[in-house]
Amino acid sequence: MAYAAWTASTAYAVGDVVRATSVQASGLVFRCTDAGTSDSTQPAWPTDIGSTIVDNTVTWTAISSVYEELSVLAPNAVIELFQLTLDATLHGTSDTYYFHAGTNANVTGNIVWNGNQYTRLPIQAEGFDYSNGGTLPRPTLSVANLGGEISALLLLANAVTPGNDLGGAKVTRIRTLKKFLDGEATADVHAKFPDEIWYVDRKSAENRDVVQWELASKLDLAGMMIPKRQIVANICQWQYRSSECGYVGTGYYNAQDQVVGTLAEDVCGKRLDSCKLRFAPITRTGSVTDGNNQLTLTSAISIETGAQISGHGVPTSTTVSAVSGDGRTVTMSNNANASTTATLTGTIQPNGTSLVVSSSSALATGMRVSGSQIRSGTTITAIAGTTLTLSQAATVTYTLQATRTGQVLGVTLPRYGRAGSFQLVFPSGTTGISVGQIVRGPGLPNNYSTTVTRIYNIYTLLGPKVIVETSYTFTSESASGSYTFYSVDAYSSASYTFTGNNRYVFRDPAYTLPFGSFPGAGLTT
Repeated sequence: MAYAAWTASTAYAVGDVVRATSVQASGLVFRCTDAGTSDSTQPAWPTDIGSTIVDNTVTWTAISSVYEELSVLAPNAVIELFQLTLDATLHGTSDTYYFHAGTNANVTGNIVWNGNQYTRLPIQAEGFDYSNGGTLPRPTLSVANLGGEISALLLLANAVTPGNDLGGAKVTRIRTLKKFLDGEATADVHAKFPDEIWYVDRKSAENRDVVQWELASKLDLAGMMIPKRQIVANICQWQYRSSECGYVGTGYYNAQDQVVGTLAEDVCGKRLDSCKLRFAPITRTGSVTDGNNQLTLTSAISIETGAQISGHGVPTSTTVSAVSGDGRTVTMSNNANASTTATLTGTIQPNGTSLVVSSSSALATGMRVSGSQIRSGTTITAIAGTTLTLSQAATVTYTLQATRTGQVLGVTLPRYGRAGSFQLVFPSGTTGISVGQIVRGPGLPNNYSTTVTRIYNIYTLLGPKVIVETSYTFTSESASGSYTFYSVDAYSSASYTFTGNNRYVFRDPAYTLPFGSFPGAGLTT
């Protein structure tokens, strides 16, 4: 299927699936597992199935983009595509060649995928399977050379680097389903298996009919060492306050991470704690009120104006405008769009999962709800006007109306447009019993699911008797004893408390913790 692209500042519900705004080599899409609103910028999407990423108040879990199609009874044909990318320093050009074997789904011509035309060539690609033997695969790629085109490429590479034979060229193996190719009704360049990246290690055979290469992972290439730059635990190799480090703040600390007063005394301790002290976000507990731009904190904060604020009730892109002298009140650039805590009068509806309140302006989905007949852990899952949808039904109370001794008469057959029902016979009257009540007793389920559906009299040789039909349809004609009748209490208006997450995060946008991109760490030598 074609998945919608992720969009900024958008409310997502649990189960929604999005793709990244650009094609991902991982072949993954992302399912919402915690509802919320996306951030103003796209997150760094994970590359492993099952990994999660927090996007403002949304949590995404990575899933395969083609799993749903492969799990059907008759999945579409798998199409295998190859890209051969040359290296200008080794081969004299950085051209990319696109080709496919054309062995699946009776494809007899060229294929177009993501705007690129893949030429049909006789190809045999094998050895891509991984094993638990502790070694990486070394696949082989055999390409027909009847017209001499492959030999011409080898001559070109040899002219630049004698004896090269396209060694070091990158081979990308792409697999998708036929239904997702360009021109198909369900074309989708995002729906594919994870891309596989290999490199030509050596030419293993060449004749007038075929050229064969042995491929290898970048980790398995001869003469390669990775990483080019070693990373030593808890020691930063960057130059402090340089373009590598990126820190330009006015918070000054010495090598022992103690606060100092001037730039001249500012020295980085080159430890993880030293980096976090300068870059990591600050978290405080506090509260906001809907329509007000004041954030009240439980402990003081020292933060520069312009720092970003995120948390419950804080609109996207909100920043710090001012901080009070005691550091406990932050003036925000935007008014809050929900309150951290609100108490409102409301009435639970008969379905038990809807709560109508006097006003919902201070509320947001995800807030916890407490109050009369509300179960522990209940939250707001949706808001429509003043009607809230609860994550679980409220509790129900019952009032005893009557107790009667009787026995099972039998089960009625469906007739006169009514379904079959369970019949109880009582020699006494019907005082306190009415249609719609809950009935419990011998032969009936031990819960509050059986209701009275009809009451009428019959006349026997021993005198009149009352027949009560119920919604229960199981036959137990030997049952007899005491039966109790209950009315379901209506929900009454009550006071309910709504509570959001009270933790707020402050981050200066100019200072981003620079982990994961040490210069040269991802290169080979």
